[in-house]
Amino acid sequence: MEEIFEEKNEEMKSEVVENTATVVDEKGFVVENKPVESPEKEVAKPSCKNNSSLCHWIVEGVLAAAVIALFILHFAGNNKKATVAPKPVEVGTGEVVYINIDSVNEKYEMVKILKDTLEAEQQKQEVIFNNRQKALETKAANFEKNYSSGSLTPQQAQYAQQSLQEESTRLQRDYSNYMEDFQSRYAAALEQMADSLNAAAQRVNASYNASYIFTYQDGGQLLYADPAHDITNEVIEELNRSFKKKK
Repeated sequence: MEEIFEEKNEEMKSEVVENTATVVDEKGFVVENKPVESPEKEVAKPSCKNNSSLCHWIVEGVLAAAVIALFILHFAGNNKKATVAPKPVEVGTGEVVYINIDSVNEKYEMVKILKDTLEAEQQKQEVIFNNRQKALETKAANFEKNYSSGSLTPQQAQYAQQSLQEESTRLQRDYSNYMEDFQSRYAAALEQMADSLNAAAQRVNASYNASYIFTYQDGGQLLYADPAHDITNEVIEELNRSFKKKK
């Protein structure tokens, strides 16, 4: 029995020795035996090699997250609006200045040229249409004379009457087209003069910094304008100076 117990003790000691680490001091004496922790068993981790469906869902999840991130970046970038600082508005002095349109029409060189050009064209066209009207009236008078004398057959009378009607319609159409074109050109000239006047008034007002610029005509609603606030002559000089540069 004692031998058996001794064998058991030896086995237990050997197990203790195997599971302990001996600590020796500088002189070679054993100081203590520390137990050595047994390594834990590694837990098997899932791998793509053993589970293809798991890998599939992982890849799909990563791709979905990437797409969502791209959409967020895209729309976040589009929502960024450039902020433009408003230009400072220069406060006017509250002053009011005036421009006499009658004087502008009389002394502005471009007005004279446009007026003369349109009037010459109008007179020319009036002569042309007057001549055509007189020629048509002469033809109509001859038709009446021949028809009354019975020198025309019914077919000749019908043909002559139809021809006169067509010529009259053509004359009226041509005159209507001419008047429409003339009015369009006249409106364009007025708009051009108005733009030039507005630009010149703004340039002149740079030295006044007035808050209001009015135009008036003799005999209009404005009963009195202080000459000290009348900038007509300066505007006319600016208009003519600018017009000569463009010629």
